[in-house]
Amino acid sequence: MRASLLGPGDADRIVKYGKLTKKELDHLIKQVGALLARKGVEIILVPAKGIGYLIAQEYKKNKGKKIIGAVPRDDKEYGLAHIEKYLPIMDEEINIGDWYDLNGRIASLSDIALCIGLGCGTMCDMAMLKYQYKYNNSKTKLVIFENSISSRLHKEIEADLKNIHYINSLEELEQIIDKQKE
Repeated sequence: MRASLLGPGDADRIVKYGKLTKKELDHLIKQVGALLARKGVEIILVPAKGIGYLIAQEYKKNKGKKIIGAVPRDDKEYGLAHIEKYLPIMDEEINIGDWYDLNGRIASLSDIALCIGLGCGTMCDMAMLKYQYKYNNSKTKLVIFENSISSRLHKEIEADLKNIHYINSLEELEQIIDKQKE
């Protein structure tokens, strides 16, 4: 089983706009990393600054099974210089093409797309699930920590993302993982 980690590059954005304090967010990051490791879930992320990387660090500390980096090696527009220092966290790499390919596919590379916080890139990742559901028969569950964002997604967006699960606790995430593994 795999989980894609989605969230902003600036974790402080979660504290500013979500409903979590810095201490609560730090605790959540540690708990999520430990839970994913304990459950034997492989994780997929863009190895870059942000929430996914912070969770991956905790996952690795807890002897997680595998960290898969989705890296846009073919990108000519934005390049990779800004993520080079984060690449060593990976156990395996997927060359996902360019940054646009990455936004279009990262969420659907897994059984669960786990979102903690929002940013423009995160919205792209989630929105592209519409086409993965429609044309590629994706069954990816979009799991959003509701307490990490200012409000639920707009109804217009939710209408296209049929497999959304809003949660507020680690226990709810664990239930989703356990059910997915059945």
